[in-house]
Amino acid sequence: MASLTGYGPRRDHGSRWNRLCFDGDEKNYELWETTFLGHLRLLGLKAAILEEPGEDDEADDQKNEEAYAELMQVLDDKSLSLIMREAADNGRKALQILRDHYAGKGKPRGISL
Repeated sequence: MASLTGYGPRRDHGSRWNRLCFDGDEKNYELWETTFLGHLRLLGLKAAILEEPGEDDEADDQKNEEAYAELMQVLDDKSLSLIMREAADNGRKALQILRDHYAGKGKPRGISL
């Protein structure tokens, strides 16, 4: 619960924010990613996190860092721990790590001997 000062988790404010927060359940990942990318689109950050970086474009780097800042605010602790060291300030890399981790968890996998 947020304190009366206004500080505290943003999750407690409205249903739109609650839908943006990922709960760590791999069954919900694909739907969450779609919602989150829509949020980034509204902020003008979607292209920065999905496209390959241009030739040393400082504006692109800035938007990628902003996308990371948005991403880290809506993740559960487990997901945040997956990205916080390997992809600090890199939204593109962080999203790829999450995709690699959560993709295929609901699909049957073959076991190699």
